[in-house]
Amino acid sequence: MTLRPTLAACALAALSTLAPSAARAGDPPPPGGLFDLTGTTALGTSAATAGSSGTEAIFVNPGATGLRTGYVAEALGVVERRGATTPSRWLGLAVVDAVSSPVATSVAYVASSAGDHQGRLVSLGFSGAATERLHLGVQGRYLKLGGTERTDAVTADAGLVWDASSYLTLGVSGFNLLPVHHPDSLPQVMGAGLAVGSDTFLRVMGDWKGAFLPHGRLANRYAAGGAVLLGGLVTLRAGWMRDELLRTSWWSSGVGVASSDGFAIDAGYRQSIDAANAREVAVSLRYYPQQ
Repeated sequence: MTLRPTLAACALAALSTLAPSAARAGDPPPPGGLFDLTGTTALGTSAATAGSSGTEAIFVNPGATGLRTGYVAEALGVVERRGATTPSRWLGLAVVDAVSSPVATSVAYVASSAGDHQGRLVSLGFSGAATERLHLGVQGRYLKLGGTERTDAVTADAGLVWDASSYLTLGVSGFNLLPVHHPDSLPQVMGAGLAVGSDTFLRVMGDWKGAFLPHGRLANRYAAGGAVLLGGLVTLRAGWMRDELLRTSWWSSGVGVASSDGFAIDAGYRQSIDAANAREVAVSLRYYPQQ
């Protein structure tokens, strides 16, 4: 079975219209924009600091890009909705090469055509094993953004992942470690998480993230989620997050389908528990040739 790129566009268009009527209506939380840019797995589980790898880790923990992966190429689309408006829309490409050398190299290019952060983001990162179980990574990001908040800056991120045992992984990450002079929308962020279980069957994850805002304020995010692999091909995901930054709580879900020839398509969906018209959708098409 070979999955075609057009499937990603169709799934993204369909998922972006979802708004389950069971959720309570209310004033939507403010948009997350670039701060909330993430991949399909992290969106579906809400917690991924210790449970990510490959291209997914570029957005949540640079220390894990070379963890349990070889070569991965991914096309990603993310849409954020608030009622009938689209505060942000991202399209991007990411590649991780953990085959050519002991140090994994990651490259990502993401462009926005809507909202306050119209422009592009380019990242280049490296990760490797400091010991048999401890993996470290750093990445630099160049931000060239227009819209209502103009940014032309370079920043850096870092992370580490410790495989404490076969079924327990701990992770720590930091983003925007070099200030980009937009502390309200692009603050410095620290995160920590754990993952229990196996990525070949069932994994449960928990996360904490803290955004350091102006005037000494700290906005916390607490998240929990999990993923289960069925039949070696289909992955189901679900999660929950308490979000002090955007002043709401979120539920999330996701699904991934892999093929025997190295293609996979994933979709993630997140919606505010307090306002049904606040939601985010991500779809990706991934290629990971067998090594």
